[in-house]
Amino acid sequence: MIEYILIFLMIGCGIVILIATVIGAKEWFLYQKISNLTISQLPISKKYFCELVMEWCDINLSLPKSIKPSLIIKYYSHKSRSGVYFSSTHECVIYINSHDNIQQVANTVIHEFVHALQKNKNFDKLYRKYQKEVGYDQNPFEVEAREISKKCEKDCLIWTYHRIYSN
Repeated sequence: MIEYILIFLMIGCGIVILIATVIGAKEWFLYQKISNLTISQLPISKKYFCELVMEWCDINLSLPKSIKPSLIIKYYSHKSRSGVYFSSTHECVIYINSHDNIQQVANTVIHEFVHALQKNKNFDKLYRKYQKEVGYDQNPFEVEAREISKKCEKDCLIWTYHRIYSN
């Protein structure tokens, strides 16, 4: 009897592992398909794509009582920036044509959204202090925003893809 129970459990575990593998592979292939899409290949506007990414951020990254920042899209390429967060106006500005693909756009929107979450009474003062002491690349605010945006871009892109193509 115990033998049959163990066989049943092994078969059950095998089925669960197989299903998880198939789902993981499907998600990986989807991510490979969509991560290099250019903005012009999307069936929606650039602004709407950025709004979807911002919505994903608001759902998945927001803190209790945090206020979603405004989203401003600039349609020219910036020489040195892909996006910027202005704490004084609580706005995330995205220089949409500074990006090669939707993965980069999603990463930038998430990055700037993280800066909006980092905002506190001393954000501007501390940001400038770190900028002088360690520079942009090592600024703790920038390090954190890069880490979170890199970690989240895959889930965000898959979510936005389903929102775009499920309608």
